[in-house]
Amino acid sequence: MSALADDVEKINSKQQIDVRDQLTRVYRTTGRNPLGMVLDHLRLRRGRGKLQFYEYFLYGLDDKERWSEDERDRFLSAHIHFPIAQECNDQTWWAVTEDKWLSSIFLAHHGFPVPENVAVFDRGPRLYSDLPKLSSAEDLEEFFVQFLKFPVFAKPINGMWSAGAIRISGCSETHVQIDGRDPVTFVEMFNDVFGDTPYLLQVCVEPHSFFDGITNSVATVRCLNLVTQDRVTVPHTILKLPRGENIADNFWRTGNLLCDLDNETGKICSIVDKVDGRRVQLENLPESERSLVGEYLPDWESLRSLNQRVALAHGANRFGSTDIALTKSGPVVIEVNNGCAFELIQMATGRGFLTDQMLEFFRDNGLFK
Repeated sequence: MSALADDVEKINSKQQIDVRDQLTRVYRTTGRNPLGMVLDHLRLRRGRGKLQFYEYFLYGLDDKERWSEDERDRFLSAHIHFPIAQECNDQTWWAVTEDKWLSSIFLAHHGFPVPENVAVFDRGPRLYSDLPKLSSAEDLEEFFVQFLKFPVFAKPINGMWSAGAIRISGCSETHVQIDGRDPVTFVEMFNDVFGDTPYLLQVCVEPHSFFDGITNSVATVRCLNLVTQDRVTVPHTILKLPRGENIADNFWRTGNLLCDLDNETGKICSIVDKVDGRRVQLENLPESERSLVGEYLPDWESLRSLNQRVALAHGANRFGSTDIALTKSGPVVIEVNNGCAFELIQMATGRGFLTDQMLEFFRDNGLFK
């Protein structure tokens, strides 16, 4: 199984729950009637949020005493994200963000700081005129044996959620060292790791010293951007924090955390985890001497300025988001997205994505009339 197929399987498994087990667990801890929860979920599933059953429990919407009906109706399912994004954005622009190589070229052309591209792996005929193209096990061997800028981050060119991403820490004359895996031969890397998936290879950026002792991987700030006729509005900023051995910050990776941020100052307002399929807010950073809550992220004004310029450069996509890493050399744009995952914002804030501001924006784009 390729790295991409393996990660996609993990992502899909996290959206599948044992309904009977979840209902039993909630009943035993709260006394809520299982049939009542099933019927209650069906009402939300048929509403504008289209919430699936795992999302009903993820956000704690089974606790009706905690929420007003209006508050519960503001949660949106992750599974309706792309139909909504399609209505807000110019689809002729999607490849500018979804194709990682093209995105990096576009960002660099505008002078935005981005990771250094070093090669592309692709078995197909596509030309990448600015980079070495690796199309065989022999190409991989020739490139990596001579390469001097490890570690390298490799991600699928048309991928999402960091599915299939790997971090290459070095190589010998016969094997490649991939973090979290046993060393593989160049033939195994060609056939079993990359497979048929095109990859962009970049030099890993170095995290800012703020993250020393917290993570060795790259945390990013997700900025939700709304582009209107006269300005860019940023309703939410959150920190995606990789933990443990995870090489990327995506929340589906077990152990990773989310932090809600103050948009104006970069102050960390909360730390959020997912335990047994439910949102859990933590008081302190687990397994660390730092609480993190109340601390301020570095280079905040530079990050905000960079995000504004990136959002305007992608202004044809009115509903988007930017992932920016805080590094030793300053903020670096890691990725630009069409739309913004509803789950990230809802988990970080503990509130539904469909605030009055978002509802007005979506209605201006023909949605939720």
